[in-house]
Amino acid sequence: MPNWTPKQKEVIDARDQNILVSAAAGSGKTAVLVERIINLLTDENNPVDIDNLLVVTFTKAAASEMKERVRNALDDIITNHPENEHIQKQINLINTAQITTIDSFCSFVVRENLFLLRVSPMFPCPPR
Repeated sequence: MPNWTPKQKEVIDARDQNILVSAAAGSGKTAVLVERIINLLTDENNPVDIDNLLVVTFTKAAASEMKERVRNALDDIITNHPENEHIQKQINLINTAQITTIDSFCSFVVRENLFLLRVSPMFPCPPR
């Protein structure tokens, strides 16, 4: 386990609230968020399903890296606890988890609500 700073530990351990993690490049944001996600998924009293989380970042590379790190952590857990049905379920859900960029998430919300928003089905933009 890494030696987390008090602020990083606060983010990892925060429950029942939305959080925003903003820090300089190389400060450990991805590692902290992955640890937070894994802690939420493996909470003994109130485990969360990964498809109930929304994890948003700015770049496709960061979203992809985060999803891969979560997948690897889940694979490590299931290797040591193959009987854990909850973790097996999370592994099955990881490909559809909302670990994405902010623009992809916004596009998803619009596409899911085209009728309510009165937006053209050709969203994001019609061909020219």
